[in-house]
Amino acid sequence: MKKLIYSIALCGSLTVVPTISEASLGDITLRQGMNHSDVKALQNVLKEKGQFNYHTTTTYFGSITKSAVMNFQRANGLSADGIVGPNTYRALLQNSSQASKSSSSASLSRTLRVGSTGADVQKLQQLLKNKGHFSGNTTQYFGSMTKNAVMSFQRANGLSVDGIAGAATFRALQGSSSTSASSTAVSSKVLRQGMSGSAVTSVQKILINKGYLKANATGYFGSQTRSAVASFQRANGLAADGIVGSATQRKLSSNTSKSAVGGVSTESAASQLISYGKRFMGTPYVWGGSAPGGFDCSGFLNYVFRNGAGVNISRTVASIYQQGTHVSNPQVGDLVFFETYKPGASHAGIYLGNGQFLHSSSSKGVGIDSLSNSYWSKRYLGAKRYL
Repeated sequence: MKKLIYSIALCGSLTVVPTISEASLGDITLRQGMNHSDVKALQNVLKEKGQFNYHTTTTYFGSITKSAVMNFQRANGLSADGIVGPNTYRALLQNSSQASKSSSSASLSRTLRVGSTGADVQKLQQLLKNKGHFSGNTTQYFGSMTKNAVMSFQRANGLSVDGIAGAATFRALQGSSSTSASSTAVSSKVLRQGMSGSAVTSVQKILINKGYLKANATGYFGSQTRSAVASFQRANGLAADGIVGSATQRKLSSNTSKSAVGGVSTESAASQLISYGKRFMGTPYVWGGSAPGGFDCSGFLNYVFRNGAGVNISRTVASIYQQGTHVSNPQVGDLVFFETYKPGASHAGIYLGNGQFLHSSSSKGVGIDSLSNSYWSKRYLGAKRYL
């Protein structure tokens, strides 16, 4: 097989790093399950382009590599099948994709996602702020707040809502026709817990501006949004049912509606998440279960995050582990991960503090265990933050 290698000097030594050359195009199609030297070269190229965030590269093409390939393919307008064929090779070999071209407003040189750092992240946040989707101070770190802002913008502009700032998102951000957060009117349909969409986002933004919602606008109507709606209704003389009907919509759109006095004393997102999750203590474990009648591990996490905090996470532990922000010491509301029946993250729970976590285990269903437990301590992989 023809391939090209290049050398770089690191700390005075010479290190040979494999990469992909034009000559190797079409020699071999790489896909999940393969073990080949070209996989390591692929991972190195993906790492250079900000798509592969792991320090160690290997010759094995696993789920993490497939996810990185799919993210790269989406960002570059390719079919996102996670398979590296000639078209993906050609895109990888380009020095820059359309997303990296400069615009008059900012020079964004790479795909940005949770964990990304640098000046490009700050430029992204400023663009989102200009459109009314980012309300905090701009920084050079892409955390959960930035991800939620990207998702809010993507949702408002009819883009794939993945929280990743790739070529399509950059084009929309830098275009004059993109939708700002303030331009969307409150919907005429009745909104209630469990619903999602741009109409929910609009309501959330009004509630945030009026001081009733202390969270990001996610587009999902969870318990936190319901609580904020009820607080708004009470303050404005409406029936506090937490449902956004016509009367509530009119009051939300009115300039005379009352804002929260001194802010709203609601639970933090983490506390609310845990409070909601504990409701299901004792629920039996059911393989593939994702509802209160029975949960498997990831089904429980997915249900509690969506309904208890208005945050959508993936359905499997392996894919959840690829999201979020890595933290060395977990805090309340973080997820803690374990390697159980197969290599990599295969089980997770919600960290409660004091070394305890809430999870759905195959042995006893939804309950609380300790990280110091002899079984779990040997299998602990680390923690990540999603709120």
